Amino acid sequence: MIWTKNRLKICIFVSVFLSFSLSCISVPLNETEEYPNNMDEGISISSPLSSGVGLDSPMLPDFVDVVDRVRGSVVSVVAETETLSVFGERFPNFRSGSGVIFDQRGHILTNNHVIKDAVEIIVTLDDGKQLNGELVGTDPLTDLAVVKVDNSGLPFLNFAIQGEVRVGEWVIAIGNALALPGGPSVTVGIVSALGRSLRVDQTTTLYDLIQTDTIINPGNSGGPLLNLKGEIVGINTAVLRGGQVEGIGFAVGGYTATLVSKEIIDKGRVRWAWLGVTISELDAQEAAKLGLPARQGVLIQDVFSESPAAEGGLQSGDIILSIEGHYVQTIADLTNVLRFEVEVGDRVIVEVLRGGNDKLSNLITLDERPSS
Repeated sequence: MIWTKNRLKICIFVSVFLSFSLSCISVPLNETEEYPNNMDEGISISSPLSSGVGLDSPMLPDFVDVVDRVRGSVVSVVAETETLSVFGERFPNFRSGSGVIFDQRGHILTNNHVIKDAVEIIVTLDDGKQLNGELVGTDPLTDLAVVKVDNSGLPFLNFAIQGEVRVGEWVIAIGNALALPGGPSVTVGIVSALGRSLRVDQTTTLYDLIQTDTIINPGNSGGPLLNLKGEIVGINTAVLRGGQVEGIGFAVGGYTATLVSKEIIDKGRVRWAWLGVTISELDAQEAAKLGLPARQGVLIQDVFSESPAAEGGLQSGDIILSIEGHYVQTIADLTNVLRFEVEVGDRVIVEVLRGGNDKLSNLITLDERPSS
């Protein structure tokens, strides 16, 4: 059911001033210290160089034209959730974020934490039109979700080609920052680093993140990070706050977003390959003891019973060196191999070091990672 304009105005007013949750994962650097809630709103551009412009050119990119071309594909996403009082009464709460239309069928990418537990999703287009959003599926491990609106012919954006994103290139973040009226907000910056990982809570670490100094405010979550061609290079998801940190935002990489969105649309969920082990980084002391270079291999702490690893002969204390020819030096390497290089049901060769001397090759059939 589409909300009436008056009902929406009341909800927005109440949400903004009383109980509106602006969605953006905020990761404090030290939970024992108190940090300010706001980040510097300015952008300091110390270099006049633009992407693809010669070193002697003073010209900046034409952000205006890019924004004009893409803003019709960026939407506001409002999720209504419910809480129960001690008397069993239901009270509505509203969480605001952003999203981007990425195909002609009306599929929208946003963050899982934006629409989590939603009983109703309202999508507002750039022209102010409101549509009911249908949740297609989510993937908490990557903090991504796909929502669909029943409206064909909407403008959509394409993903950038994998490998074309480079450190130092200009990027643009567009989203529903702070749930302010009047359309999306725009900030610009550069790609600061690629392939970052970030622990956002006790059970979830996000991988394949793009680090950027583009300002990502609450409400930007789920909105696109774009290159100067107007292509999606990432989905804005988290920001580091506090201390001496200034302007460190993170977006889920476009390659991850492409794979996850396709899986969700095709199957309703994402099936991640699973070994069935608990692991830790191989620290310098342990590596020296085994005669290995530091950060070469991942140490198996425990093996789950009846898991692929157990059935394939892996043991606690083994050091994983490679999977199906892909070298594993860190936990991030192992995670990326299981997510992007192999699939559920694949029979793979896992090379391990056992007892500091013996290199073994184990044939393992990968299973699907349990949902919990």
